[in-house]
Amino acid sequence: MELRFYGNREPLELIRRMVCKNREQRSILIHGEKGLGKKHLANYIAAAYLCQRHDGVPCGECKSCRMIMHGTHPDIIKVSANANGNYIIDESIRPIVSDSAVMPNESRYKVYIIPDLDKSVNTLTAVQNILLKLIEEPPEHVVVILTARSKEIFLPTIISRTLPLAVSSVSEAESEEYLKSAYPQLSVKDILLAVAAGRGNIGRCKAYIESEDFAGCVNAARELCDTVISADEYKILKALFAVDGKKQAARQTLELFGEIGADACLYHVGTSSATAYVSCYEQGAQQLGNILSAAGGAELYDAVLDCIGRIDANCNLSLTLNSFAVRLSDIVK
Repeated sequence: MELRFYGNREPLELIRRMVCKNREQRSILIHGEKGLGKKHLANYIAAAYLCQRHDGVPCGECKSCRMIMHGTHPDIIKVSANANGNYIIDESIRPIVSDSAVMPNESRYKVYIIPDLDKSVNTLTAVQNILLKLIEEPPEHVVVILTARSKEIFLPTIISRTLPLAVSSVSEAESEEYLKSAYPQLSVKDILLAVAAGRGNIGRCKAYIESEDFAGCVNAARELCDTVISADEYKILKALFAVDGKKQAARQTLELFGEIGADACLYHVGTSSATAYVSCYEQGAQQLGNILSAAGGAELYDAVLDCIGRIDANCNLSLTLNSFAVRLSDIVK
């Protein structure tokens, strides 16, 4: 595990100051979109808290840091959900509460990392209620770190008793730097293709390299964008045909295309912040922004959300995609 964190530096500076002043926050909530490094930031914080140098920055050399890098530190407990993302209360949550009374093995803190709580839809409220006492008044040796895509899913009592830390996208230069270090076997061309697909989301850059399915969805979203720009209903249908019969691929492609549409709206109004743009197709988003009005951009995004909603509701996929194609061609005509 790499102890360097690529992303917003503000949380790192806050953690550094707290450790240096011996005022570590012991209930932390990390939130942000998938792929932006929530789990990596949780690991970084754990390393900063346990590093024997105790200056708020993991040194990577002490015994504690070495164990963390090898994934063998006994005082970092990563809680796992089931295959559906739900936390089984009696198997993973109550044992934390019981175990929290036990002192650490090696370090001054025992760190519990509970990731992706937004996926635990069926048990989310129960998990929070069981953890509330531990989060409100953790023992002196306990740190609890929660992660989720949005902090809005949490109960007000949890939010008010944790330190919220937001993760954000990085620059494309930082993405490129990370990928070059993580994938030294790849050519510069392949690295740049991955950067273009993920932009400032390193998790997506990695997925483009490692997952043929995700790379296929990126390519399908780009092709769909090109056909929408052409305003040719037949070509739009043909582009969507590539994911017909593949529910998850269709949903992923539409999410990516929706981001292209959102970026198109930003280009249309002339947003200057580079980190505001997140889609996998910069050139396509610019061209789409040139042909869409503000109202047309909003209508396109609504159409994408409606289509995704129909897919989630298990409507007939072929009919859903056909209807979506007609709607798209009407928007750009």
